[in-house]
Amino acid sequence: MDYTISITNKCNLKCSYCYERHLNTEYGCIGDDTRVKIADFVNSRGDADTVYLFGGEPLLYKDTVKYYIETLRANRFVITTNGTLLDEDFLKWCEGKNVIINMSHDGRDCTERGADTALLDANLKLLLKYQPKALVQLVYTEETLPKLYDNILYLKGLGAKKVSASMDSFLDPRDPDSFGDIMREQWRKIATIPDLFVYELATKIDTVTNKKANLCEICKKKIFINWDGSFYPCVQFQNLPEYRCGDVSVGIQAEQTRAAHPDYPMRSERCEGCEIAEYCRNSCACRKMATTGTVRDISEAACMEEQVQILTALEIIANDKGGKRP
Repeated sequence: MDYTISITNKCNLKCSYCYERHLNTEYGCIGDDTRVKIADFVNSRGDADTVYLFGGEPLLYKDTVKYYIETLRANRFVITTNGTLLDEDFLKWCEGKNVIINMSHDGRDCTERGADTALLDANLKLLLKYQPKALVQLVYTEETLPKLYDNILYLKGLGAKKVSASMDSFLDPRDPDSFGDIMREQWRKIATIPDLFVYELATKIDTVTNKKANLCEICKKKIFINWDGSFYPCVQFQNLPEYRCGDVSVGIQAEQTRAAHPDYPMRSERCEGCEIAEYCRNSCACRKMATTGTVRDISEAACMEEQVQILTALEIIANDKGGKRP
C-alpha cells in the first residue's frame, strides 16, 4: 500500500494553477495528537511501500516531516516540495534514509508561481548535489506552453536528469485547435532531447509496450490521509463526505464508498471509440475529478494532452523499431 500524508494544505507560494485553491477547503496542518495516530495506524498495518509526504508545502513543518521519516516503517519516502525551503542541513539529514525529494520548478520563467527563479535555481542545484536523479516537476499553462521545450532545456542546463511536465489541470484553451498544434510540436521536440528522462513519455512507452493501463480503485493500492486524520482515495477528493473512507480512529472503511461510486474507475466518457484509449490514463479518478469535477469525464484539454503524449510515445517506439508501429 502507498500512503500519501498531507502534512498541510498551506503553502508559502501562490501558484496560479494550484489545485488546493480550487478545492475550497479549510486550511490547516497535522496536530501533535493526529500526527501520532497517523503513524500508529500506518505502522499497525505493516504494509507501507511508499509514503508520500505532501502538501501544500510540507517543508513548512520540517519537524513533522522528520518525525514520519524516523517513525514510519516504509520502503521509501517521497517529499514533494516547491523547493523554496530546501537547505543543506535538511538534505544532509535525509541522506541514507531512503528519502526521495521531488522539486517543482517551471523553468526560466516562474511568474505563474510567484517564486524567485534565482532562489529555485540555487536550491535545485543544491538538491541535485545530494540527489542527482531527483525528479524536477514542471507545470505548464496555456501561456507557457509555447516555451515548454525551452523550459525543459533550461532545467536540464541546471543539471536535471529527470523531469516531469504536467498541464494545468484547470486549463480551458481559448483556441483548442491551435493549442493542440502547439502541444504536439512541443512534445515532439521534447522527445528529441538526449540524455533526459521525461516521466510522461517514459510511462507512456511502458504502457504501450506492455499494453497495460493501471486500474483506479478506491483505497486498495493507495490512500490519501488528510491533515485532519481523515482518509480519502486521492488528493482531489479531500473533504468530500461522499468519498470519505474512514479515519485514524476507525481505520479504512471503504466498502460503502466503493459501492456508492461504481463509476470511480471507469474510462472517461469521451474516450468511447478512441483507438488509443487502451493506453490512456483518463480512467484516473483523481485526474477526472481535477479537470471536470466528476469521475465520469475528463476535460478536452486533458484528453488532448493524453493523445499527444501517446502519439509521441508511439513515434518513439516506431523509430526504435525501424519504423514499425506497435
